Amino acid sequence: MNSAKKSKAELKRGYSRGGCRECKRRKIKCDETKPSCQQCTRLQKECAYPKEGEKVLRVSKKILATNPNPVVPTPPKPFTIQLYSGPNDFAKGRTKKKIKKVKVEPGPLINLQAPSNEDPKPEINRPSSIINLLNSSPHINIRKVSEPAGNDGFFGSPTSTGSISHVSPSSMVLGDVYNDDDLNLIALDLNNIVNDIIFTSNMNFPNHDVNDPNFIFNPFLVQGASEAFTQANKDDIPKHIPLDYIKLNTDKERGYLENFYFIFSMQILPFGAYDKTTGLYSNPLRDIILKYASKEPFLLSAVLSQGAKIAHEKTNDVQDYDAYGSYLSTCLRLLGPALTRNREKKVKDDLTSNIESILITVLLLTSSNACTAKQSWRPHLKGAKDILIKATNSRIRSSKTLILCRIWFADFEILAGQSSHLGGTLKLDSELDSVINFTDEYEISVLKDFNIIQDNNYSIMFGYNTNCVHIFRDLSKILNRRREEGEDFKPSDSLEYIRLLSGFYNEYNITYIDRSCYPVNATPTAINETHNLIDTIYTTKGNITVSWMDLTQQAYSLAGLITVFTQVLLDSPDLPHIKDLNQRLVSLISVFEKSKDHSKMVFPFGFSMIQWPMSVAGMNCTEEDQKSIIEGYFKICASMNSSSAEIAIKRIKKVWESRERGEEYLDDDDDDEVNKIDIVAY
Repeated sequence: MNSAKKSKAELKRGYSRGGCRECKRRKIKCDETKPSCQQCTRLQKECAYPKEGEKVLRVSKKILATNPNPVVPTPPKPFTIQLYSGPNDFAKGRTKKKIKKVKVEPGPLINLQAPSNEDPKPEINRPSSIINLLNSSPHINIRKVSEPAGNDGFFGSPTSTGSISHVSPSSMVLGDVYNDDDLNLIALDLNNIVNDIIFTSNMNFPNHDVNDPNFIFNPFLVQGASEAFTQANKDDIPKHIPLDYIKLNTDKERGYLENFYFIFSMQILPFGAYDKTTGLYSNPLRDIILKYASKEPFLLSAVLSQGAKIAHEKTNDVQDYDAYGSYLSTCLRLLGPALTRNREKKVKDDLTSNIESILITVLLLTSSNACTAKQSWRPHLKGAKDILIKATNSRIRSSKTLILCRIWFADFEILAGQSSHLGGTLKLDSELDSVINFTDEYEISVLKDFNIIQDNNYSIMFGYNTNCVHIFRDLSKILNRRREEGEDFKPSDSLEYIRLLSGFYNEYNITYIDRSCYPVNATPTAINETHNLIDTIYTTKGNITVSWMDLTQQAYSLAGLITVFTQVLLDSPDLPHIKDLNQRLVSLISVFEKSKDHSKMVFPFGFSMIQWPMSVAGMNCTEEDQKSIIEGYFKICASMNSSSAEIAIKRIKKVWESRERGEEYLDDDDDDEVNKIDIVAY
């Protein structure tokens, strides 16, 4: 009876709430396809979707011509920040409430820059949003932040030639794409990911007072930073940003920033972006993070958290670990004022800048967490995914920041789609086509200006040719289908599989510098277009020159071929063609076995660029002489603090042990603790 009523209620709804204007006007069901729905395409009507709050009048077009659709303003929903304060929350005698909540609504907000010399006001004795987030006390005495000697603000002196010169879309126009709900959605991602880190890391830390000299991070900007930033184009991202671009107060925090600058930023982008103008390598991800961190304290706090984490890994000092937790806590506490500031100003470019700053912070923390044994990164990218899909589906050009974020997200998504047993966050073919699509001329020009895409179309972000990106995207679609269908999956689309095999074969045959990957005459010191991404591997038998471009291109192409055969066509690793491909893949890294002094290399984290291809080689390895080479490679990656490498080799060894016993290894076995860890070969 109830089911019958339910079916009747479902049938009663004849049109879609999220449908286009034309379908709403005509009271018919819309399939919500963008940019043009099926009904409008069939009837050759102009298809457009209403803005949020817009009421579509169901009247004739004649009346609509004289009475445009009214827009009903909707009040912004308050965003609730949740902060987990550590395991002591569960102690006896304390409240059982695990999460502290703070609603972010329009209210008084303190200026984040230091008072000017003309109007010194070192003491402010009034309630404010930021103080309420940082302390339990409603009043606070804020000290004036003294400017270090020779300080030029947060901005160093990047060369004028080091800036992107392309005319960029206006942030005001981009503001038309986003609304407060988008801001809340991406802020929720950040809220969840920080709380998960604190919870799973079993952290305990007090609520610090910003006046406490023992509190390392002071969130207030140094004098002159705000003025320096307004002089530059907001969409312009300087290149070769120096370490002292951001001025900090103590040796500790400067040390944390140095760890981020030289270690963490190289972990998330191991290869340098060769700049023909200067003849130097830059790190575009580091540049964009530092630019936004210089004006957004919550992002700066996230940056310093990663530096503190690296310091703790080096020294095992408890103070560094406490600082790691404190910075994460401060990151969330400073998020509230950023959201409130946007609500008070109601300026579209501020909304876009806020969304981009939070998106960068989410991607930064996700990049860190996906490589650890404790974090579940997947639930925290929903907002990031929706923001990027919304931007790519709009007809408005994306900002340079968003273009960089999208290729960063796409790299992460492709690796997740291939290396994680759960796949990536993009599950629909339409989502993959939307986000992992690098054919737009303007976007390509921006990425080439950043030197992320080289003139030969090699991408330092992916480690292979940009054409290969779309082949991996299409492979992800098939792997998603196989995960969804499980044992019912049947490889029946033979022409598509042949297309993928042909594509990977063509990519394998591309040569940039040397087909052998180990050129004899090239030297790492001669940095130019013909010697780009050349490095020296120090071994016990002498030094060997490696062409990272050729090695990574071939490694990913071979791994792609093996994946199509084994994961799509379901071929056994014991078959001759799989053994041959695997032998070619392992031989690429055979010289790594006797390597040493990896920190002396130009690109010491270059080993991690091929972690997924080597995982494929390990899973399909059946020859004993290859196992020591594979195991040695993952030991190198683990020595670079890659937790994902440690987990990967554990899984690979379990596969080897299962084969020796004549058993099949099930990577979806829920009883296996190693399989429960949702990591990415990143």
